[in-house]
Amino acid sequence: MKQKNRTQYALKNFFWATIGNLSNSLISFISRTVFIYTLGASYLGINGLFTNILGMLSLTELGVGAAISFSLYKPLAESDIRKIQALINFYRIAYRIIALIVAVLGVSLIPFLGYVVNGVDEIENIELIYCIFLFDSITSYLISYKTTILNADQRNYLVTNINLVIKLSITIIQIIYLLIYRNFIGYLIINAVLQLVGKLYLNWFTNRQYPYLRKKNSSKLSKEERSIIFTKIKALIFHKIGGVSVYQTSNIITSIFISTKVVGLVSNFTMIINLVNTFIASFFNSATAGFGNLIATESREKQMEITKRYDFLCFCFFGWSSICLFVLMKPFIIIWLGPNMLIDDATIALLCLNYYFTGMRVGLTNVKDAAGIFEPDKWVPVCQAILNITIGVIAAYFLGLPGVYLGIVVSGLVASISRPYIVYKYMFHRSCMPYLAEYGCHLVEVVLCAAILSIVSHNIPFGNAYIQFGTMLPITTLLPIALLYMRYRKTEEMRYCIQMTSNIIKRLRRQK
Repeated sequence: MKQKNRTQYALKNFFWATIGNLSNSLISFISRTVFIYTLGASYLGINGLFTNILGMLSLTELGVGAAISFSLYKPLAESDIRKIQALINFYRIAYRIIALIVAVLGVSLIPFLGYVVNGVDEIENIELIYCIFLFDSITSYLISYKTTILNADQRNYLVTNINLVIKLSITIIQIIYLLIYRNFIGYLIINAVLQLVGKLYLNWFTNRQYPYLRKKNSSKLSKEERSIIFTKIKALIFHKIGGVSVYQTSNIITSIFISTKVVGLVSNFTMIINLVNTFIASFFNSATAGFGNLIATESREKQMEITKRYDFLCFCFFGWSSICLFVLMKPFIIIWLGPNMLIDDATIALLCLNYYFTGMRVGLTNVKDAAGIFEPDKWVPVCQAILNITIGVIAAYFLGLPGVYLGIVVSGLVASISRPYIVYKYMFHRSCMPYLAEYGCHLVEVVLCAAILSIVSHNIPFGNAYIQFGTMLPITTLLPIALLYMRYRKTEEMRYCIQMTSNIIKRLRRQK
């Protein structure tokens, strides 16, 4: 696949992902607002807690999806239908087994829910609520596995468009239901049933796009092919453990050591961060499959050149947005939900710092995954998991809510150091020290800029949150961009970014 085709696919994926994310962001804010004013923060906490518990159970997926997605790149490029059929057959069987394991483990946790849910005695039918969440999770494994082929084939914009329609439909019906009945269980049932319908439609749509998937066949992977996939899965198991332990435990620790209601308060901030992250990450993720093709067809020097540009874009986007989030989130929450929905400044700072660290790993993570480099750093996620849970639990006991997120930030630094080491060693065969030195400079620049703007925001007597937000919004948005341009205007990466931005704008206009 030529560079032009890779770029066109990436732009199409990004364009539709952007439309989808903007639409989802708008309706998510409306839905969250209705949810809070009709049901309250306690139900919001339950929603976040059970989402995390089911996220913990996703550990049983063992990285099968990522291994299959990587394995599909080559047969899709070569139109090897037999190999594609064999991989999807393997995927289907694996996910049926996983669904069964999730069901058994999920049901076995029901007697222990009382030890996890804390300080929300007014909520009834906890077990029934949990079972609805469990049902939604299990059906995802049974039905949604085929859509992996669309993502691997750089056509995830199709999935984005379908999911947008499904999400909009569900949310509108849920909002109407909440305004009339104010009932959480009915709200969840609407989501579970319509999500199931949506998954069935996506499965049918994928079959239409790839008719050979509908045909009954007994294609199986060879022993050698299975061995390669199992090798990837064994390495990805460790990555899965780390991901789950870092990103799916914070609400559980918060609920046990502080309260389930606080989970709901934090979720308002994390929702804003996740919306921003989803929007920005969609740009980078839209190019992941193209990286798989790049790695298969281009020289190491070309790969290195594109990766450096890609990584600089991560710094531009995630550095700028982390500064904006840190300065603007607090006044925005006050305007949106009121001052009684705030959390402490230290936790907000840690949330934004973790967002920045995570964002700065996106570029190298996508490159690493596209190259199929899963084995060398398989122990890193385990170290992250141990650090996160140990620090999180101990610090939560002594420091309260900031302690939970201190564990996440510290454990994330392990991946921020190890990932460039692995990519530069095994993919580019050179030292990562220049990268880490530049990474440190980037971090200092972002922290200093955020600190200065925060001091300005906190020390000027604006009078109210509306004036504070309205005044700081243009300053916080434009100043980092100006400083970024002045600092890096003479670099090759910045010149490329400016040229690429110009080309993207022109092509997106043509997309319309």
